[in-house]
Amino acid sequence: MSTSGKSAPKRSLPEGIEVTARQWDEVYRSKLNTMWYPNEDIIRFCARLMQKRLTYDRYEQKRLLKDVLDLGCGNGRHVTFFAQQGFRVAGIDISERAIEWARDWCRREGLPCDLRVGDITRLPFGDGTFDVAVSHGVLDHVPMEDARRAVEEVGRVLRSGGLFYCDLRSSEDFECGLGAQVGPNSFVLPHGFEAGLVQHFFTLQEAMTLVERLFRVVYIETNERRVGADLTRKFARWILASERL
Repeated sequence: MSTSGKSAPKRSLPEGIEVTARQWDEVYRSKLNTMWYPNEDIIRFCARLMQKRLTYDRYEQKRLLKDVLDLGCGNGRHVTFFAQQGFRVAGIDISERAIEWARDWCRREGLPCDLRVGDITRLPFGDGTFDVAVSHGVLDHVPMEDARRAVEEVGRVLRSGGLFYCDLRSSEDFECGLGAQVGPNSFVLPHGFEAGLVQHFFTLQEAMTLVERLFRVVYIETNERRVGADLTRKFARWILASERL
């Protein structure tokens, strides 16, 4: 794997994906989506199925795993989380700016991670390279056909029995139905730091169908929280952990 200090190659992406890449570059350029703490559901996934930290330097190992891929790694919060626990980690993101942030973070932490600019539907890794792949808040930001292709690519680069974590915005989320509709349960977000980006809201059946051809579902959960003075706005995501068949 390459080191985090290498300069990013120039993008070579299909036109539609290049437009999306520029949108995400702008999100990161304005520093609206830089996140510095790992997602709690990914921490739980790691503790349940990978390894659980017991002391400063002791872990309860659940499986023998070495190589982890972060699909849509952003500025590197999960890349650093796994690398700090001793895993060999690679990350890919469509945004050059995000990868610049991630490389700088890994350099400052002294973590030799392989970080690349690229398209999740055409992963630049060989067959059976990884033991684990994680994807937080990514597959629900692409058209459904691209999400399916990305999952097929994850299946290709995972070793047999490898683990796949993904979370997906639920159709029960309060923002489902807001903004211009561009497909079934797919809308252009009208506000927030992701305004102008497409968001797909998955039904439970869609979430299961996305992974079930190549993976055995280990667990599926919901993560929900209500906000606002009257607690009527509900954020909702599906949490899926699965194993490569």
